[in-house]
Amino acid sequence: MILKTIGFILRAIKFRESDLILTVLSRDYGKISLLAKAARRTESKFGAALDLLTLSELVFYDAENLKLLKEASIVEDYRALKSEYDRLTLALQTAHLLNQLIEEHHPDRAVFEFVQDFLSEVGSLKNLDVGAVAVKLKLMRALGIAPRMSGCARCARLRLDRTPCRLRRHDERQAKDEVWFSPQSGGVVCEACHQAGDTRLSLRLAQNLKMILGLGWEKLDRLALTEDEITLAQGVLDEFLGFHLRALYMPSK
Repeated sequence: MILKTIGFILRAIKFRESDLILTVLSRDYGKISLLAKAARRTESKFGAALDLLTLSELVFYDAENLKLLKEASIVEDYRALKSEYDRLTLALQTAHLLNQLIEEHHPDRAVFEFVQDFLSEVGSLKNLDVGAVAVKLKLMRALGIAPRMSGCARCARLRLDRTPCRLRRHDERQAKDEVWFSPQSGGVVCEACHQAGDTRLSLRLAQNLKMILGLGWEKLDRLALTEDEITLAQGVLDEFLGFHLRALYMPSK
């Protein structure tokens, strides 16, 4: 059977003398693996259509145990993005994260559109550190596993305001400008509910993470996070992702 789709090239592995095994996030079939024969030859018919992070139209043979690439043509090459090292690095890290989190043959238009939006907007982002935090949050939202940032994930009494370092109608005895982050509970938790192993966050940081989830890429430069806040945010989000990866691949009893 011959199939056609468009997809992003997430990974390319050398195979045999001149072939490539591609990992592609496709619009219609989800993450798939394709064998591109003779793709590494100078005169390859595929050209730059198999470059990493390129959106290409792909025609392939879909056999039972093999998907063999027949034709490929560029839809969007995101050339401006690829010409700047820091932006390219962020995009490649995002492709690696996608490959870790997404299972094969599970089409998800929300994830596909996340990648499309990200690659279209990352070229104009001024603060790539905030962009790197946004990538993880927005990807988790597309996957349906975003941490709860609007209130306590355990008791639901804590509500985070849009205004930094304020509380909305929570227990008046809690005057501290801090909350905790718990991967096991699914997000932010309050002082009364936090447990050993949870990570302490300032209300300012928790509220900014909540805002990142709601803001479009073009508005992220409005936010200013300190270097320490960026480091802490990356740490708790990596822990959250790690928790979900372990849950995803943990063998059933």
